[in-house]
Amino acid sequence: MSRFNTTLHTPQRHSPRRHIAKGAASALLALSCTLAFGAKDEAREAPVADGLDHYLEEASQEDAAPPSLLRAERITLAAIDSYPRSGPDAIAGVGDWWLSNGVVCAAISDVDHDAGIVAGGGSLIDLGHCNRDDDQWTYANVLTGLSKDTAIPVRHINASLSDDAAEIIATGEREGLRQTVRFRLGADSDRLEIDVELVRIGEGPALQMSGLFTLYSNRVLSPFSYSSYAPNATLGFQHKDIDRHSTASLIRGMMPADWNILVGEDNGHDSISYGLQLMSAELINGEGARQTLPRFLAVLPNYSLHGWLTRPLWIQSDRLNWLSMLQSRFMDLEPREKLIAKFQVLLGRRNDVASITDQIYRGPVLRGYSNHNDVSFTVWDQQERPVTQVRPQQDGSFTLRLPDRARRVRVTANAPWGQQLAREIAVADNRNDSGRWMFRRNGSLTLPRGEAMSLYFFGLGDTPNPRFGDDLLGFSIGDSPLPSTAQRNRIDLAGIPSDPEVIDLAPGNYQVLVGRGMEYELREYLLTVIAGKRSLLPIQPPKRLWFGEDWRSADLHVHSGASFDATVSIRERLRSYVAQGAEILLASEHNRIVDYRPVVSDMGLENDVQVMVGAELTSMAHTEEAPYTIGHSNAFPLRARPNDYAGGIFRTEGRALRELIAEVKGREPGALFQLNHPRAVAPDDQDLAFFDHLSIGKRFNADQPLDASDNRSLLAVDPVSGARDIDFDLLEVINGSEFAVYEQVRNDWFALLNQGARRAATGNSDSHDLSQVVAAPRNYIYLPDSGPLPLSEQAIVKALSSGQSFATTGPFLELTLRQGKNTIGLGGYLHGREGQLHVRVSAADWVDVDLMTIWVNGEIYRELRTFPGDHKVVEIVADKDSWLVVEVRGKAGELYRKVLPDLQPLALSNPIYIDANNDGRWQAPLN
Repeated sequence: MSRFNTTLHTPQRHSPRRHIAKGAASALLALSCTLAFGAKDEAREAPVADGLDHYLEEASQEDAAPPSLLRAERITLAAIDSYPRSGPDAIAGVGDWWLSNGVVCAAISDVDHDAGIVAGGGSLIDLGHCNRDDDQWTYANVLTGLSKDTAIPVRHINASLSDDAAEIIATGEREGLRQTVRFRLGADSDRLEIDVELVRIGEGPALQMSGLFTLYSNRVLSPFSYSSYAPNATLGFQHKDIDRHSTASLIRGMMPADWNILVGEDNGHDSISYGLQLMSAELINGEGARQTLPRFLAVLPNYSLHGWLTRPLWIQSDRLNWLSMLQSRFMDLEPREKLIAKFQVLLGRRNDVASITDQIYRGPVLRGYSNHNDVSFTVWDQQERPVTQVRPQQDGSFTLRLPDRARRVRVTANAPWGQQLAREIAVADNRNDSGRWMFRRNGSLTLPRGEAMSLYFFGLGDTPNPRFGDDLLGFSIGDSPLPSTAQRNRIDLAGIPSDPEVIDLAPGNYQVLVGRGMEYELREYLLTVIAGKRSLLPIQPPKRLWFGEDWRSADLHVHSGASFDATVSIRERLRSYVAQGAEILLASEHNRIVDYRPVVSDMGLENDVQVMVGAELTSMAHTEEAPYTIGHSNAFPLRARPNDYAGGIFRTEGRALRELIAEVKGREPGALFQLNHPRAVAPDDQDLAFFDHLSIGKRFNADQPLDASDNRSLLAVDPVSGARDIDFDLLEVINGSEFAVYEQVRNDWFALLNQGARRAATGNSDSHDLSQVVAAPRNYIYLPDSGPLPLSEQAIVKALSSGQSFATTGPFLELTLRQGKNTIGLGGYLHGREGQLHVRVSAADWVDVDLMTIWVNGEIYRELRTFPGDHKVVEIVADKDSWLVVEVRGKAGELYRKVLPDLQPLALSNPIYIDANNDGRWQAPLN
C-alpha cells in the first residue's frame, strides 16, 4: 500500500539516539576551512557484464522496464494513489516532485518543503524500488561552499520528460552563483543519476570546495566506503576517527574514495542498500575546455560528505595534505566558468554490501553455503583490504562478485552469538566455491505466552551477554566498535499472538531478569542453555507493586523508524512500550506526523496502549530568521494528513520559534507545545538545544531576569500573532538521552517559575531504538476515575497543561498540601501562608530512594532522608507568594543499572502554588 494513501500502511517490522546528525552543523562549518586534495580521475570498475547467479539474473529481468513507465511530474492530489512509493522513510506528498521509470522511484522535495540540514526543497527525500516497500533513504543536500550556511537555496523546480529519460531539475541562486541539480532516470536504467552544475553569474565570496551531504543519523544506514581508483583508500566499515575540531584529523579523514555504500536496516520492510558514487567533477572554461577536479569522501558516524575542489591542484595528489589545503585558499569559480559534478545511485535488493558491489565488480564469482542463515560473510583481499559483505539467503547459500584484481581472498563469517569462522581462498577461475560453513549448534529458549513483560539476559562466567539485533557488520570508528541501535540483550513481549515464541541462545549459563517497567517487580531466573536443546523457564508474570489507579503513565517523546534517525518498526515500538507497562504513547517523529493507531488495532493492543499523534518539530538549518536553529519541540495532539508532505508537518526552518508556536496553536486549537531537551550534553549538539543558543547565539542565563540582554529574546512579540518564544506549554526537564544535564535544566525551569513563566515539567525517554528502554523516564498524570483506555485526549491535555503530573525514572510520589479541610494537589493553589505538606514515597524493590528535597522558590526548604514506603509531613510557611516542588533521588543499585543503565532513580513533582497573602492572585516571587 502506498504511503500516500489516506490510512497508514501497517508495517511488518532507533542514544540520541535522537541526534539528527550529531554535530553535523559544526562539522561542516569546520570542513569549510578550505580543505582540499587531488585525486586521480580514473573510471570506476565496469559494471557486471554477465550473469552473477540465478537470483541476479532474475532480478535483472524483473527490473527491465518499458519506456512507457517514465514519469517526471509534480505530485497532485488527483493522482495521489498512482505513486507507488512506500517504506519506512517515504515522506513525499502533494506538491513534491516524482521521478520513476517503473523500476526505480524517487521523490524530490518541493521548494517550500524543508528537507535535511538546509532550508528549502530540491532535496532527494525518497528513493527505492517501485514495486517494493523498501525506502530507507533519509536526506541528501548539496552543500555549495561545503557548509549548510553557504548552501544555495532552491528557488525553482520543474520536470522534463522525453522518450528515453525523465528529469527533475532544481535551480537556485545565491551570492553570485547559480546552482542546477538534475535528477535523471533513463527508460531502462536501474540507477538514479544526479548532476550538480555551478556557474558564476556575479560577484560573491570565493568558492573553494563543495559537496553532497548524505544523512543517516544513528546508523539508519551503515556506510561502507570503497575506492575504485585508490584501493588503499577503501575502508569498508572500519572508518577513521575524525576529530572535527582538528584540522589535521579532518585532513586525514578526507579519503580518495568515490563509492559510499549505504546498507539498510533489517526492519521488517523489504531490504535495500544504496551505492552512491561521485563519478567525476570537472571545471569547464568559457571555451569549453575541461579540467578534472580533485574529489574526496569523508565518512562520519551520522553522515558522509562527497566533496570536490573548485580548481585543479598545482601538484596532483591522491590524498589530502597541507599543501592541498593551502592551494585551496586561492581557488574560486570565475565568470563564464562552469563546474559539473556527476553522481549515480545504485539500488540493491538486500541489506548487504554485495547487493551493490555485485553491480560494480566484474571479476570472478564466489559462492558458499552456511548451515545458519542469520550470519554475515565479509571478504578481504590479499592486502587485508575490505572487498564486500554478504548475507546468505534463506537456504543458507550465498553468491557474490569479486573485483577483477582478486587472486586470493580471506572470507570471515560472523554469527550473532560471537562465533567467527575464516578461510583463505585462492581465486582460480570465474566461479569459486568457498565450501560449506558449519557453525556450532545453538540452544533455544521457549518464551512465555500471553503476558506482557521484558526479559533481560546476562551471561554468567565465560558466557557473554547475547546480542539480539546485532547487524554483524563490525562497524567501527577508529578502534572502537559502534554497534547498531537495534542491538540489545532484551526481549520484549506484549502478550499477543505475534510475540516471538522461541529465541536462539549460545550454549552457556545466563541470569534472566523479568520485569514490566517501574511499577513491577524484577524476577530473577538462572538458565542453562545446551547446544541443540530447547530450554524452558517457569517464568511467572511480574507482580505489580505500585497501584496508582488515579495516575496514568505517559511517555511524551517516543520515536519509531518513521523518524529519519531511527529504525525500529512501529510494531516493535508498540511491543516494547506495552512490555514496559506504560499506557499513553506520544508518537513524536522528527518533522513528520504519523498515526500509529491503525497498527495498534491491527496488533490487538487497544486495551494496553493509547497513542496520541504528535511530531517533534526539528530545526537543523541556519537561517537569517533563526541563525542558530529553533531547536526541537513536540506538538500534540495533531492530525495526520497522509496525502501531504511528511503527513502535513509544519515548516520549521527560516522562522522564529514564536512563529511556529503560533502556527501550531492556530491550526490545532488545544494542542500543547513542549520544548524538548533545552540543554545538550555534547557541545556539538547545541543546535538541538534551544536554551544553549535561543536561536540568536545567546545562552539562556538562569541567573538573570527574563528581560536581561541574554534572555530578552524570549519575550519578543511576533507582530502578527502576538506569540513569544517563551510561550511553550511544557518543558522537558528530564530527558533519557540527555540525563546528565538534568540539574541544569531543572535550574532553568526554576528560573522561569520564579519570574511567573509557569510551565509544567515533563520527563520522557526520547527513545529512538530498542537498545534504549522506552518509557523511562515517564510521566504520571493525575486523571482520577478515568476508566479504561482510551482516555479523553482533552482531559490528558488539561491535566498536563495545569501541572497535574510528576516525572520519574522509578520512584513514585503522592503529595498534597493541606490546610484544614482543604487538600491541594499538584498544579493547585493554597490560599494562605501555612500548610502541611504530605509526601508518600513508593518504589519497586529494585529502585533505591534515599533523599527527599523540598524546593521553595528554587531554594532548598528542607532535605530529608527517606525510603520507599515513607510518609513525610512537613510544615510549610511562606512569607510571600511562592511555589513548591518535591524531588526524590536514590543511588542506582546493581539491578537498576542492569535494566536502566543510563539513568538514576529520580522523581520530580510539578509545583503547588502558594497564595500567601490570600488575595486570590498568585504573584511570582521575583516579580
